[in-house]
Amino acid sequence: MKRTAAVTRRVRVPGRSILATALTGGMLIAATACGTSDDGQSGDSLHTVDSAYGEVEVPEDPQRVVAVSYDTPWQLKSLGVTPVGTQDYSDYAQGFTDEQMDFVESAEPVGTFFDLDIEAVAAADPDVIVGDVLEVDEDIYAKLSEIAPTVIVEGETRGDWKAIVGDIATAVDAEDALAETKATYEQRLAEIQDTYRDVLDEYTFASIGPMADSANFYINYPSGILGAVYEEVGMRTASSVPTGEFSKGWEEYSTENIGSLLGDADVVLVPVLADGTVDPVMQEIIDNTLFRQLKAAQEGHVVEVDGLVTDYESATAYLDVIEDTILSPLEA
Repeated sequence: MKRTAAVTRRVRVPGRSILATALTGGMLIAATACGTSDDGQSGDSLHTVDSAYGEVEVPEDPQRVVAVSYDTPWQLKSLGVTPVGTQDYSDYAQGFTDEQMDFVESAEPVGTFFDLDIEAVAAADPDVIVGDVLEVDEDIYAKLSEIAPTVIVEGETRGDWKAIVGDIATAVDAEDALAETKATYEQRLAEIQDTYRDVLDEYTFASIGPMADSANFYINYPSGILGAVYEEVGMRTASSVPTGEFSKGWEEYSTENIGSLLGDADVVLVPVLADGTVDPVMQEIIDNTLFRQLKAAQEGHVVEVDGLVTDYESATAYLDVIEDTILSPLEA
């Protein structure tokens, strides 16, 4: 199984995603609406939204939102919504900044990753509950929907963060904030594509990360979050990187084959932790003789990348990282 929080949600490591894929069976739902909270914060007005498993009636302008999936709090944050309940992230603190930890710690804990506390969700008195299909199976959904309207979202691929945050915005009545962050992202994206057109035409890339030990590593693909952003920027994947359908957004490979897998890459991207250090297992791979013989390593084009992408706001920040740490140095 993959390593934990540190490596891809700063750059989000698919480690938790492996567990999600392994534990999540058939996914869910047909939804039912629940009444508003006793204090009347949400009023009686309802509107219907689409979810991964059907239509759900949710209150207009919900005031008490509980996030039951790993990425959901950050997506809500980008929309100007502070959840009243989130998972406990203390086990993954090394993968997040102090600001991010302060944000989630301001909410009531409602369990941990893949161990949701239904009673704690109910105690948070939500107007609406939001999450994604990786962590909410049909049984859990049924229990949540007895507490409050529950909107479970999904994209066409693991990297389809735009669809996911869009559906969450609709569920919490934050479409205006979504439109604003989307416009900012698209403007920044166009600037980078135009400014670095020559660099993007000249160089090819491979984005990798560590597994549980240095015997194996993974490659990010456009079906995953980071790979999707790289592809949209116009960063071409090296021809030596295997192609195919990768539903997880990444694929595991033996480090013994790293030469043939990454041999054509002009630039290799590796993740760092929130404190800017390289994961110890990742460092073992970088120090491997086979890795040091790569063209990218020989030419000094192994780039440490730090970032978190779950929504338009964080994706815009990640575009700045791409420019500052990858594209601008290549242009020099």
